[in-house]
Amino acid sequence: MMQEPGADIHPLDQHRDPFRVDLVRGLAAQVAARYGVDFTRMRRANGYSNATWVGDGIAVRIAHTPVDMAREAALVRALPREVGHPEILGEGTAEGHGWIVTAEVRGQNLHEAWPTLTPAEQRRAIRQLWARSLVVHDATPSLKTHVASHGGFVPAAFGDATAVARRAEAALGLSSAQQSQLHEVIGGYFRAAPVVAQTVNHGDLALMNALWDGEVVALLDFEFAVLGPIEIDLCRLVCEARVSEEGHHVDSDAGAAAVEIAARHMDPVHGPALIHGAAVLDQLRDLDIFLTLDPAEERREDWRPSRLLTDLLDSEGGYLAPLLR
Repeated sequence: MMQEPGADIHPLDQHRDPFRVDLVRGLAAQVAARYGVDFTRMRRANGYSNATWVGDGIAVRIAHTPVDMAREAALVRALPREVGHPEILGEGTAEGHGWIVTAEVRGQNLHEAWPTLTPAEQRRAIRQLWARSLVVHDATPSLKTHVASHGGFVPAAFGDATAVARRAEAALGLSSAQQSQLHEVIGGYFRAAPVVAQTVNHGDLALMNALWDGEVVALLDFEFAVLGPIEIDLCRLVCEARVSEEGHHVDSDAGAAAVEIAARHMDPVHGPALIHGAAVLDQLRDLDIFLTLDPAEERREDWRPSRLLTDLLDSEGGYLAPLLR
């Protein structure tokens, strides 16, 4: 059972075991000290799957769980410079927790900057975010040995996806029609994915994983990079631009730009099935994470991934509606 978080717990850690939070923070401080940096002078940066602190010229990113980051580090070192990823200064493990230290890059996390941007700046940011990801896609021949065909929200096999789907059905009490649609969408993805071009996707193409300094200057955090259909990155781009923090559809210039990008880059035959399936798998993964937290005071149907998943299963296709017609 998790302890009750204290007042000094960072919002990103509010549902985590405080003991584990303190352990990761302590390990990050040890890593920072190796580079001559006073950890108390560093600030916590955005990012949920790993914990990141930035300051005094470096960024320390450390896994919340005992996992290795060697594969990600190798991929990052192979990325074209145009991606803008900060230079890796070192990587390793501390008590089994992988860590990566990079040079600090001037800029604000794009997710944090987003509410302050004008509509024109948001539209430009979406286009620039996609341009950076295209550099990765185009480098697939030289990068593909560094990534797997599954990871992040992309399960290894159809059976793994259906197992997650069944947990969602039970947790949300999906209707028979919704269940049927859920399995049809997942099946459509797994039927189409092997017959289209396989691209190195960022795998988590979110505003949170980019830096903004009047323009998008860097694409970050490649831990979920995956070899698969380009629709893996497209579904996230559209979601970031067309969905609010609470999980509601937003009409905006940025959203229109994301839809236009997706329509241009989707596979001409299998694109709708792939982007729909990837989006559903994305929300299933997030819902599975939420279910492990299971805060008793919240209603599950109000969770953002629950709302997005059920919207994606309606007759219009939720935030993907313009691309599924």
